[in-house]
Amino acid sequence: MKCKYEYQVRAQCPVVPTDTDLYQFTIESEHLIEVEKIREFFDKNAGKKETFQEVITQQCAVTLGAQVTSVGWHSGIKVTCQAP
Repeated sequence: MKCKYEYQVRAQCPVVPTDTDLYQFTIESEHLIEVEKIREFFDKNAGKKETFQEVITQQCAVTLGAQVTSVGWHSGIKVTCQAP
């Protein structure tokens, strides 16, 4: 079985705290992940909290036991991050 979950996330930029970054996350797994666990992870680690895209992508992959890809724009540069 292959599962794919997509979620849009906002988080505070840690470099320019007045900026809110928007990320598109794709979570892929060979097992079921309850969507409530995905929302719980992002509720705890994003939103009004300052975080780097690369850090939250790695944390998400470890926490959910899945392959995670995030895409975001920072200062006009598109950043794609994948973990593990």
